Parts: sequence; structure tokens; C-alpha cells
Amino acid sequence: MTVNAQTENTKAAKENSHSDNEEVLLQLEKQVSIAVWIQFIGQIMEAYYLSKIMLVSEEVRSDANEQQILLGAWIQTLGQFLEGYGTTQQIVSDDEKLTLEAQEITNVGDWLQTLGTLLEANAGTQIILEEKQNELAPLKFFP
Repeated sequence: MTVNAQTENTKAAKENSHSDNEEVLLQLEKQVSIAVWIQFIGQIMEAYYLSKIMLVSEEVRSDANEQQILLGAWIQTLGQFLEGYGTTQQIVSDDEKLTLEAQEITNVGDWLQTLGTLLEANAGTQIILEEKQNELAPLKFFP
């Protein structure tokens, strides 16, 4: 075998390896997209059932912290949807401009999820602080 033939074989092997890697990456990206949509389904179910609890329970409905938790859940749901949409668009688009726009949509979705999580965490902390304060309040004793 000549040096040229060996070089050609090496180039062909590298191209096949690169092609195989591209295929594996595409499959993994598709699986990530599916996982993001599954998360969206879970998130929308959470927001939906929290909304139903709010409708059924006057105590929950009248609590500003519980309302903030619900708002946070719906904002997270919107963010999760945008992340799913953006991720899917990145996979299906071959156009660089559309891919960049899809990345921006995905990023906005991530920020909305962060905002929703922050709202929920803040309200949850307030609920915990209120409950601790109620536990520590001195018991009034009237003889």
C-alpha cells in the first residue's frame, strides 16, 4: 500500500467518523428536545392543578403568597413552552439566522422559568416565615 492510499484511507475513516458523530449528536439533540417537551407536560399539569386548588380552596385563594406561587408556576409553564419550541426549532432548522432566533427563544424561556421559580421560592419562604412566626408567638393566657 502506498503512502497516498494510506492517506486516502485515513481521510475516509475520519470523514466516516465525523459523519457518525454528527448523526449521534443529532439523535441526542432530538432526545433533549423530547425531554424538554416532557418537562413542559409536567409543568403544565402542575400549574393546572395548582389553579384548581386555588379555585376550590378559599383559604388558598385569599393568600397573596399562594397567588404568587400560582403566578410563578404559570410563568414557568410559559418559559418551558418557549424552551421546548426553541429547542425543536434549533433541531429542524438548517438556516443559521433561524437557528439563532430559536436559541434566543430558548434563552427567553430559560429566563422566564427562572423568574417563575424565583416567585415561587420567594412566596414559599414567606409562607414558612409566617408559620414560624405564628409558632413562636406567645400564647395568651387569660386567667
